Formats: sequence, C-alpha cells, structure tokens
Amino acid sequence: MPSRRDSNRNRLASIGALLASSTKLSEQTAHIGILQWQNAVGARLAQRTRPERLSDGVLVVRVPSSTWAQELSLLSAVVVDRLRAAGHAVTQLRFSVGASAGPPEPPPIVVRRATLPPALQASLERIEDPELRRVIAEAAAYGLARQRDD
Repeated sequence: MPSRRDSNRNRLASIGALLASSTKLSEQTAHIGILQWQNAVGARLAQRTRPERLSDGVLVVRVPSSTWAQELSLLSAVVVDRLRAAGHAVTQLRFSVGASAGPPEPPPIVVRRATLPPALQASLERIEDPELRRVIAEAAAYGLARQRDD
C-alpha cells in the first residue's frame, strides 16, 4: 500500500505534468508584461493586440483582424528589436486573427455644456459667493445640455 508521502508526490507530479502541458501556463507562454508590450508596439496597437505564446523565438500575437496584422507586420523588425532589448528571446512575429485581442476601446466621453438662458443668468448674478455661483452655473449648463440630448 502506497504511503501518504508517495501519494502526495504522485499528485504533485500529476499537477506538474498538467501545468507543463497547458499552453496558457507553460514556459511556452509569452511572459511579456503589458507595459513591455506597450513599449514595444505603442499604446494604440497595445490596446488591440496581445502577445500569446513564444516558441523557438517565434512570438504569436493575437490581433482582431488581418488589417491589424498587416499594420503590426510593418513594424515587426522594430518590435522584435525592442522585445529583445527587454530580455525576451524573440526572433520573429506571427499573427493569429481572433476576436479576443484585448479589451474593446472605450467609447469617447463627450461632455457638452449648454448656453444658460438670460433669466437663469440673471438669477445666478444674485448669488453673492462667486465660487458657488460658478459651480451652479456649470451644473446648470451640463444639465441643460443633457436634457437637450435626451
């Protein structure tokens, strides 16, 4: 009958084998940090691309479309040089087109201000505290702009 120690050793060996076979967790995974990737490709490309795995010097990069792959391929020599300077054993890039290439870009935030009606302007002039008057005027301008958008 196997001892408890042997049983634990076998479990650890099984877990180790499982981790080694995982493409997400093995040494073949590209361990390139977000900031290193951003330094290599620039902020705009880093938002839409992601290094996935590194094998024999070939870095597979996930991109959202063939257009993004084309754009990144034009910069591949520079990207490889920058990654090598950062200590990564990259010799070339390959691209994998797929939808999960990073988070979607957030929609732009548009803040509008409306012109205050003369009657409201006149009411604001009666407020003695200039800072309070400014804050109320700003809030009213934003509020009126939102009402017009709805």
